[in-house]
Amino acid sequence: MIPDIHHFIDANGTKITIEKETSDYLPDYLFETYSENDIIIHKKTYINGELSNISFYAYSEADIDRLVHAENGTVAITFMYHQNTYKVTENLTYIDHLLTDKRITVEDANTNIICYKKYEPKDGLLTCVLTDKSYYKDNVNIYDFEYYPDGSCFMITSVQTYQEDIFAWDIGTDATNFTWNGFEYYQNAEPLIP
Repeated sequence: MIPDIHHFIDANGTKITIEKETSDYLPDYLFETYSENDIIIHKKTYINGELSNISFYAYSEADIDRLVHAENGTVAITFMYHQNTYKVTENLTYIDHLLTDKRITVEDANTNIICYKKYEPKDGLLTCVLTDKSYYKDNVNIYDFEYYPDGSCFMITSVQTYQEDIFAWDIGTDATNFTWNGFEYYQNAEPLIP
């Protein structure tokens, strides 16, 4: 559906943009994106006309700190930054100023998600509970990699070839021709960025 977009300049000369959008698939939902000088500040989600969620956007750790201390209750923050040619997006949830949920995606220069990490509280600490990585060649997803909790590779799914999945313990044996040569980034859950 075509979004309803409004622009205006506030008293300080800041260009404010409010974009309202609905979806044919979610007719009861309304999404509003607020931007200042073309930088997203926050997004609001309404369900049946009632505010359901506000997600704030941060572009530095100082922004995160400011938002966490300025808001009470549950605060959802999207923190985006670039490292080399990779875009990293951290989705953070704070409840009463404590980080309770964290999800990270890493995109390559072609916007392919090459890594996804999920963190949850365990024994009072935020712990990584899931890491998935994906290998792309010419913008085509070739392999998906899954990891044990200790970070070592468990399984490689051959996305394009039926029933050619590889268990990591078979690498280096006659069971597979796959080697880690050229796939060093995928051998373990860390590092986050190649």
